[in-house]
Amino acid sequence: MNKKFFWGFTLAEILIAVAIVGIIAALTIPGVVSNYNQKALITQLQKNYIELQEALLILKTENYHRGLDGSILNKKGSKTVANTAGRFLREYYKILDDCGSDTQPCFADKYADINSLTDTDFSCADGYSVTVASGAAICIIPAEITDDDVVDPNTGAPTLKDIDNPAVVYIDVNGTEGPNIGGRDMFTYSIWQDFSIDEINPADPELDDLEEARETLFTNNCRTSNVGRGCFGKILNDNWKLNY
Repeated sequence: MNKKFFWGFTLAEILIAVAIVGIIAALTIPGVVSNYNQKALITQLQKNYIELQEALLILKTENYHRGLDGSILNKKGSKTVANTAGRFLREYYKILDDCGSDTQPCFADKYADINSLTDTDFSCADGYSVTVASGAAICIIPAEITDDDVVDPNTGAPTLKDIDNPAVVYIDVNGTEGPNIGGRDMFTYSIWQDFSIDEINPADPELDDLEEARETLFTNNCRTSNVGRGCFGKILNDNWKLNY
């Protein structure tokens, strides 16, 4: 008699294999998705950084290469935020929503920090807020730069010289969409006198090491800031990688 043998898996073996695959997927897929989402947010941040760089280059050229203090991003005298930061945003960006001096609805109402994930109210009342074509929400607080405007009443000598409060930028790279966490989709940086974009003034004569100063700001602030203070400089140091 010819015997025929049929090789295969039992139902129990198949169920065990499916269970193992399910467990592996449950452990790995969330990490893969999270890593992908973080990379997507950093890519959006980089694109918006480049867009701002290009806008500032045009402003600098049209401004005859004068510094930030001679531009529309500097709040002088009776100038309002609408005809400084607001004018810059309207002239150099394609705007989808113009919130003006109101922070919402361009930005989310609340943002959390990385460590506690506790939501904190967010307002950019001193700035001008818009949503741009990329979907990012941007608020710019114009610079206030004073040059020898205050003098000692006794001697007549300047008591303040080259006081440089740079233009401050808040950016949520995907608007009101989540996660709405500082250092994830919400970041803070400044526009300095030479139109550079950084959290640390690269032209500060007392600055010894720019990367070290960024690292210090990151250590002291990033994980506890709902607006991502200290995070942007770390990303620049790490060549546009999210290593925290």
